[in-house]
Amino acid sequence: MTTELSRGKSAAITRRVARVLVASRETTAHEMVNGLGQAGHDVARADSPETACASIAEQVPDLVMVDLGMSEEVAAVCVDLDVPFCQLGAGASNCHPESLGAFPLSVVGDACAVLVDLLLDREQIRRRTQQLEGLLSGLRDGSALVGRSPVMRRLQTTLSRAADGDATVLVEGARGAGKSMAARVIHCKSRRSNKSIVVHSGAEFDADSLQRSLNQAKGTTLLIEDVEQMPAAGQQALVRFLKERSSRPTSDGAPARVIATTSAHLPELVARGAFREDLYYRLHAYPIVVPSLRERTEDIALLAESFLDQLTASTGQRPVGFTPAARTMIESMPWPGNVAQLENVVRRAFVVAGGAAIDDRHLTMPAVASLPAAGLALPTNATSRAANEDEQIREDSIRPFEDEEKRILGRALKATGGQVRKAAQLLGIGRATLYRKIQQFHLPLR
Repeated sequence: MTTELSRGKSAAITRRVARVLVASRETTAHEMVNGLGQAGHDVARADSPETACASIAEQVPDLVMVDLGMSEEVAAVCVDLDVPFCQLGAGASNCHPESLGAFPLSVVGDACAVLVDLLLDREQIRRRTQQLEGLLSGLRDGSALVGRSPVMRRLQTTLSRAADGDATVLVEGARGAGKSMAARVIHCKSRRSNKSIVVHSGAEFDADSLQRSLNQAKGTTLLIEDVEQMPAAGQQALVRFLKERSSRPTSDGAPARVIATTSAHLPELVARGAFREDLYYRLHAYPIVVPSLRERTEDIALLAESFLDQLTASTGQRPVGFTPAARTMIESMPWPGNVAQLENVVRRAFVVAGGAAIDDRHLTMPAVASLPAAGLALPTNATSRAANEDEQIREDSIRPFEDEEKRILGRALKATGGQVRKAAQLLGIGRATLYRKIQQFHLPLR
């Protein structure tokens, strides 16, 4: 939802409706609240650090404006919950290092509303920049391929070795497994990373278009996706290029390095005469296989959380997480479409959940009939353990719910040394929820 504020005939700025918390004891803060409210923002005011922190935890705002008298406590909560904030009445010398800036309390009315728009725009640009920098860094260090399983660790090592050389690479794997991402990791870790990678589908290439792309990719990498779809004329031209390709050290004038991806079984296509045998052997100089999700099931939850983090970062929303039921459901599915299918399911669930934690009811999954029976049942040892626990339960062992909740929360905070973010992750709840519980139960952070 947006409204427009016109300034004369030649200029206009787009004004977003935002949730703003003004944390200040100063009398001028009342004018600031009124001005922001008249501009269409959803504004709340807090006149003490305790009230401000509780308000932030209850409903995370888009922006907090806090005066110097409250800034230390309120800023700590804002930093932990990743809430953008600016300081009122602060000078450059005493401004918090993570604030959006320092502004006088005298800024009221339209000027204050324009200021809020500028701050929100700045925060959106900052988050987007961080996301892009993180993606580039992830491609360079290999962490963009999420996973801690043994097969993924081996893949990371293989990609690094491929990046160190200049050989032609064939990346194989099932559809949606992450072949294109693996190819980009090789490029970004290589000596050619100072130039952009050139990407085309194999189906696009006849002899002329392939030659144009090879010229465009001089000194960098040409990624040919779905190379099995390349027409016969394109295959012939690529064979000729790979035969003649110089092995000179990489420079701006060096010939393109070719990386190809395929989800087909190329030896079978060669046997049928649908793919050139000499091209297959030249592409196969450095083969790399990207594992499917069924080969690394321990990475599924990590991948889902990574996709959700990317979505919240790109939209500027607060982290929402998965409920235990959703996490169990995600980990039990076979995912025939691999990483691409998982990403699409998380993306849709994020929209359907509408800012709430993603539950199993938000997930659109494959038909239950297609799932293996083992995926729907608890392991035998887990079932027997649960049954034994049920047999041992007596009425006098039951404690009030609030006591149990307080005990569990306290244990999580103690185990993490008072780190709210880590404790919330262990408990599977949002940080804002945990902050509310800390205040409700007066739990110590140390």
